[in-house]
Amino acid sequence: MVDEVIDRCPTGVVGFDKICRGGFVRNSDNLVVGGPGSGKSTFLLQFLWNGATQFGENGLYCSFEPDIAETLNDAMAYGWDFSKLSSEGKIKFMRFSPQTSIEELKKELMKVIAQNSIKRICFDPISVLALNLNDKGKIRETIFELSSLIKRLKVTTIFVDESLEGEMGLTRDGEWTKTDILRFLSDSVTVFYESGIAGVGDRAVRIVKMRRTAHERKAVGMKIGDSGILAGEDVVTNE
Repeated sequence: MVDEVIDRCPTGVVGFDKICRGGFVRNSDNLVVGGPGSGKSTFLLQFLWNGATQFGENGLYCSFEPDIAETLNDAMAYGWDFSKLSSEGKIKFMRFSPQTSIEELKKELMKVIAQNSIKRICFDPISVLALNLNDKGKIRETIFELSSLIKRLKVTTIFVDESLEGEMGLTRDGEWTKTDILRFLSDSVTVFYESGIAGVGDRAVRIVKMRRTAHERKAVGMKIGDSGILAGEDVVTNE
């Protein structure tokens, strides 16, 4: 199959790589969406942790939220000591203000990526970048600029955003949301569900699209255990 010759960026998340032929397409941008508590942030941290500890790839976590320390404390619950990786120069954490311009963001990213040989980047949550933009064309342009830059720098990216479970992409008044624009521009879209819709476990994950990949199209069971996320046939069904 053509998938077999495509360079992949493995997530190292047990079960997830199996349902997408080995991981994300390398140097692609990927959107992860889901409601609060669905496992999005855990997936991001696991992607970066595994990249540094299993695959020798340095990572960068970009946050638009005020408190990164809380995220790092959450990671410790799974045994992921990011402070150690940070001190070793393997993982960088950066916080940006929602008012940061796209030019400022691009300039800072170019510097950090070059200085630290970054191969994986996560943005959480990406829609905050466009919080003050109401024009759909400008939002699309801003996100496209960011995505294009990162691809040129040969980095695999995950953008995270929140959406309601079962959301079909339109608001009640029929307007497209910022998340919808991200969905169209991203190379892959993965949805995390807090309630199990796949008949296995208390959660589920579904890859809606992934370019150049014959991925599993239905939702599969997912659990968050002591060592992070388990998905698909690797979900332990017995408590």
